[in-house]
Amino acid sequence: MGATQGKPGFGDGEGELLTLTYPRPLPMRLDRWLVAQRPEQSRSRIQKFIDAGYVRVNGVTGRAKTPLRPGDVVELWMPPPEPLPYLVPQPIALDVLYEDTHLIVLNKPAGLTVHPAPGNRDGTLVNALLHHCPDLPGIGGELRPGIVHRLDKDTTGCIVVAKSQEALVRLQGQIQKRIASREYLAVVHGQPQADTGTIVGAIGRHPADRKKYAVVHDGSGRHACTHWRVLEQLGDFALLRFKLDTGRTHQIRVHCAHINHPIVGDPVYSRARRLPVALPGQALHAAALGLNHPITGERMAFEAPLPPAFTKLLVELRRRHQTGAARSAEALSMADQNLEAFIAAVRRDPALQAQLTATAAADADAVAAIARAAGFVVHPNDLVRHANGGLVDYVEEDYFLKPRWWELGG
Repeated sequence: MGATQGKPGFGDGEGELLTLTYPRPLPMRLDRWLVAQRPEQSRSRIQKFIDAGYVRVNGVTGRAKTPLRPGDVVELWMPPPEPLPYLVPQPIALDVLYEDTHLIVLNKPAGLTVHPAPGNRDGTLVNALLHHCPDLPGIGGELRPGIVHRLDKDTTGCIVVAKSQEALVRLQGQIQKRIASREYLAVVHGQPQADTGTIVGAIGRHPADRKKYAVVHDGSGRHACTHWRVLEQLGDFALLRFKLDTGRTHQIRVHCAHINHPIVGDPVYSRARRLPVALPGQALHAAALGLNHPITGERMAFEAPLPPAFTKLLVELRRRHQTGAARSAEALSMADQNLEAFIAAVRRDPALQAQLTATAAADADAVAAIARAAGFVVHPNDLVRHANGGLVDYVEEDYFLKPRWWELGG
């Protein structure tokens, strides 16, 4: 079979030839069976192989709907990925947190767009990756080779990129099924009234500004769910930690603006306000990433250090508002005394012990509520701060009080 102009023919040049035998007693479509046999290849990529004439059944070029019968011999020719003529490799510096033959985890800086778009065909993370990983073209898509998930241009932190089609399919599946965990930090305007919360609101195009997104109620949006926790109260600002159940475009930024706590420095969703320090964009950082290795299955965890501008912002806010969550030494001492008094009371009172054991002994928020009901001023963060004292375990990016924690420590 001759080569099609611009493309290699079946078996031409470098590539991989797979020979498979259909074993089932009942017929099945060629495309569906190949997808099941080659889970590392996406359905669209299998379809491209068939359309290009790279699949034969008993020596005859197959079609997607070709029915397979017992004993049919299927040959699949997979040429190497084609180069992308409009994407050029560029020697842009990358902050690599981890890399092996299947994936690369990066600490993305502010100002770096992940993939090309109209009017922005170079200077992106993809251009840098093409220079760093020459085999990346053709993995996943023409404009987003290897990209598993996105970060906004000015959002910093952890991002994972697949270096093979098999890794891409499996990592994207982990994102969709929430096997992969992503934790974000952000500084927001205002002081949330609660210590924790969940924002549920469908996100769609803003009704008055199509360049923005918003929480919409007309059925046009997609379900979005964001969990948040206050880490520090900083006067007129707060440092929050976020975990996502969904991954919509601008999700954290839109949800924060929706509850009237927009992210500091956000040029789109926060009204212009004078900032304590100059920022390149929103103070939003993908601080941690957890995933199963796409090939070995090993659980892996990565952390990206805060960028200098974010750190400078926190230092300045703490300096200005030392009476916030970054409390003075005297206030911390008082908090420790309150916690110690509560622990002593629990040790003396079997009823309190039973209440803690029966309700939420591992939940710092619930424990703090029980303490307040018993007349003790205890904040959840006071319990978390004692992680090094043996009261708390850090598991899967969250804190859990140990069983009968009141018996531990001094």
